[in-house]
Amino acid sequence: MDNELSKETLPIGRPRERILVVDDDKAFRVATRTLLNDDGYQVSLATNGEEALKQLEAEDFDLVLTDMVMGTMTGVDLLRKVKPHHPEMPMIMVTGFGSISTAVEAMYHGASDYLTKPCNNSELLLKIRKALDGQQKERELKMLRDELRSTYSFGNIITRSDKMRETIRQVRQVADTDVTVLVQGESGTGKELIAHALHFSSTRASGPFIAVNCSAIPENLLESELFGYERGAFTGAAKQKRGKFEEAHGGTLFLDEIGDVVTSLQTKLLRVLQEKKFERVGGNASITVDARVVAATNRNLELMMRQGDFREDLFYRLNVFPITLPPLRERLEDVPILAEHFLQRHAGLSNGRVKYMAPSVLTDLMNYTWRGNIRELENLMKRAIIKTTGDTITSMEIPTTIEVNPSPVISDNLQTVNLTTPFKDYLSTILRDAEEKYLVRMLRLYKGNINQIAKLMDIDRKTVYRKMAEYSIDPASFRE
Repeated sequence: MDNELSKETLPIGRPRERILVVDDDKAFRVATRTLLNDDGYQVSLATNGEEALKQLEAEDFDLVLTDMVMGTMTGVDLLRKVKPHHPEMPMIMVTGFGSISTAVEAMYHGASDYLTKPCNNSELLLKIRKALDGQQKERELKMLRDELRSTYSFGNIITRSDKMRETIRQVRQVADTDVTVLVQGESGTGKELIAHALHFSSTRASGPFIAVNCSAIPENLLESELFGYERGAFTGAAKQKRGKFEEAHGGTLFLDEIGDVVTSLQTKLLRVLQEKKFERVGGNASITVDARVVAATNRNLELMMRQGDFREDLFYRLNVFPITLPPLRERLEDVPILAEHFLQRHAGLSNGRVKYMAPSVLTDLMNYTWRGNIRELENLMKRAIIKTTGDTITSMEIPTTIEVNPSPVISDNLQTVNLTTPFKDYLSTILRDAEEKYLVRMLRLYKGNINQIAKLMDIDRKTVYRKMAEYSIDPASFRE
């Protein structure tokens, strides 16, 4: 039977690519199968379009080579039926008439290429290889896009913290909508990372992600940076320039440090958020843009609004879906895993030599107050990796301008922790130590006021009392 697969032994390595040859000319079918087998392909044959559809339904193929004129179903008819179900599979058309019009029609309906009979063997093999290589590139591109999407979805948000898990839940809720999101948090908490997660978890993931740091651009240049300008709009404007809103069309525009935008520019921002329209600097033409806006700030916009430094209507337009990032000092349980992440991420700074951290270093990190948050932790880790001469970081240059808790509470426990201790036990001990020190610090700072401490720690009073009992802490000793 001429539609059977070739029975040759498959070569070792990647699977042979499978080609379906469809033609009502037996001589062409058999000759083409021999040619393709000799070139390393696995070949099936079909005598007409109906038979080809049955095989395509039952088996997977990498490419279809089909005649244009065959009985009741033409090659173009077959193409129309196949493409909706196999959009990425290349199809090459073969015609005995050399008709440009039929070739153009086939290409219009999604054919990868075409040949005329009698086919030149070298040309046939070249066109098949080109089509299959193109398909492979598309697959690789899709894999890269999927990987990128995965990387920025939540893969870079590393946490064991309940507060951060709640933040991730909020990101998932709002990601696939077009509402404006306001990300609030101290410097270094990862606001741009959240913006990336929102973008790459949305239907806009294939579009551009454009980031603008509003505080890094001088006031007199920010408007033209955001909205672009026309030629001759000002001295030095030699040609028309698109702004960031236009560049973000179909994607996401991330406006970092939105609180630093001057009041005069806030009006124009409000209009583009409301109407999706704006004019370039020096221009009159209204430009419509489709960009999802994510704004971020480390400032208190509500306070600025009350003081008249931030437009009330713009604030409410930005604050449709607020997301607040907790500072690192409120998610100390994340310090060990973040430190380990940065140790691996920046291993190249020591050519992979530095692989470990001494327990005493991790203890110091857990006791630090982290005003610079995650960015500060990453910078400290990079510096330590560069300065370490062995394979273990044994010291860390923690700034002395911010007080480190001087009185460890259960240091005896930490003396039993070393690099051979199972990681789970190691981490549990470190976290208990940090939890106790944090509770003592709060009691000392707020003079044993349990109500205030429970509110600030975002837990109920019973939990505070239970934790104090667990660590044998007497709140009375902290009251004046």
